Amino acid sequence: MLSRTLDGIAKMTIGMAFLSLLSVVCSGDARCQTPAGSAPDPKELHGGIEVALRSVRAIVLRVSTNAEGDNVPKILSSDQINPSTPFPKDDKPTSEYVRDLAQAIQTLSEKLQNNFRVPPNQIHILGLSDLAGQIRDDLSREVRERLGKEITFLDAKSETELNIAGNIPRRYTLEGKVYDNRSISLLLDISSTSVRGGYQQLSMTSRGRTEYDYVTWDIPINGPLRAEAAQNPGLMMRKKVYLVGNIVWALSALLYPQNQGDYVPLTIEDINGFYNRAMLDPEGLLNTDLSKIRDENARKEARKGREAIKAIYTPRTLAAGAEALKLAATELNLADKRLIFARNSNWARLLNFVRIQLEQ
Repeated sequence: MLSRTLDGIAKMTIGMAFLSLLSVVCSGDARCQTPAGSAPDPKELHGGIEVALRSVRAIVLRVSTNAEGDNVPKILSSDQINPSTPFPKDDKPTSEYVRDLAQAIQTLSEKLQNNFRVPPNQIHILGLSDLAGQIRDDLSREVRERLGKEITFLDAKSETELNIAGNIPRRYTLEGKVYDNRSISLLLDISSTSVRGGYQQLSMTSRGRTEYDYVTWDIPINGPLRAEAAQNPGLMMRKKVYLVGNIVWALSALLYPQNQGDYVPLTIEDINGFYNRAMLDPEGLLNTDLSKIRDENARKEARKGREAIKAIYTPRTLAAGAEALKLAATELNLADKRLIFARNSNWARLLNFVRIQLEQ
C-alpha cells in the first residue's frame, strides 16, 4: 500500500464502542460545537482528519483517563470541507482536484492547531477506501510536502471493522446483570449500491488467548444478499442488528424527528412505511411536519437534521434509497430481528481510528 496502511486492525483492541461516552452528540450534518468551559490541557487534545473522495472531515477530541485507566474521548468540535473543484464526470480525479483535496486537509489541520491548540503530532489523517489507485500516491505526496505527515489508508474491510467496533456497544444490561453485546449483534451499512456489514466473534489465538475477530462482507445491493444470509450463520442467528448509512439516518430523522437518542429502535414496519411514503410522496416526506415537537431545542435539532437530509437527497434519490433499504431488509430477513439505528455512526470510524493511534 502507498503511504501507511492500518494493518491488522481486526487484532487490535478497538472493540469498546465508546461513542456512548460522548457528551456531545454529532448528527449526520456535523453540527458539533465547542462547549464553554476552561481551556483543556493540550496534552489531552487530539485531532482526526478523514479524507474521502468527495469530502474532508475533521474532529477535535479531548481525551482524559478514567479511574479504570481507559481513554474517555469527548468531541469538542467538528468541521467538513468539500473540494471547490467540481468532481470529474468520468470519475477520474484530475491533478487540480487532488491538490484541492490536499488543500482541504491542510486548512483543517491548521484550524485544529490555531483554533483549538491541538499539537501537530496529535493530528492523525485517515484515508478511506474510495481513494484508490493513482490518487492515493498523488494525494500522499501532496500532503507529505504540505504537512510532513503520512495518510493511513483503509481498505473496505478495515472500514467495516472500524464501523463495527465503533457502533456496537460492548455490553448490555438485563435485569441488573451485564452481558456481552457483541456476541449477539451485527452491523449493516446500507446504501443505494451495496450492503456492507459484519460482526465480531471470539476466536483462539496461537498463544491460547481469546480475542475478538471480525467477519465482514460487502455485497452489491442487487447481488446475492439472500444467498449470503443463508450461508452466513451470523446473519441467520444474531438477533440484534445495528443499522447505519445515510438512508437509515433519513428514515429515523423523517419518521421519528422527536427521537434524537444515540440509538433509535426501528421495526420492519418502519422500513416498509418509509418505502411506501418515499414512493408515493417523497417531497412530502422530505418536508416532514415538526410542529408537534414541543421542546424548542429538540425541534431546532430536528429541523437541522431535516435540512441536512434535503441537502443530500432529492425526491428521486430518496425513493431509490428507500427501495434499496427495503430490498436489503427483505433479502436479509430482518423482519424477526431487533433493529437499531446507531445515530453517531458517521463519526465511529474516525473516533476509533484516533483511539488506535493513542494506544499504539
